[in-house]
Amino acid sequence: MPYYSSHTASGCLVNKLQPLLNTKGLSSFALSKLANLSPTTTRKVFLDPSYIPSPDVLEKLCITLECNPGDLLGMQGSIDMTVAVSSGVL
Repeated sequence: MPYYSSHTASGCLVNKLQPLLNTKGLSSFALSKLANLSPTTTRKVFLDPSYIPSPDVLEKLCITLECNPGDLLGMQGSIDMTVAVSSGVL
């Protein structure tokens, strides 16, 4: 199995589990039981938006929550606006 890091190098990729669970009225503990995951794993993902779950955990979360990976992961903006405007990229 290839090496897997739980945090991305740039920090731009974030997980959106907490707001998703809040809208569904689920706790991270309830999710752990439904998804057959460790409560420690779901709590870590729930509390740390910069923590990116492994592909296996992501798959279990998506199946349990009936969503797509894009519903659980998002990009956090990191481009400095002055650089973007100066370079003509906007």
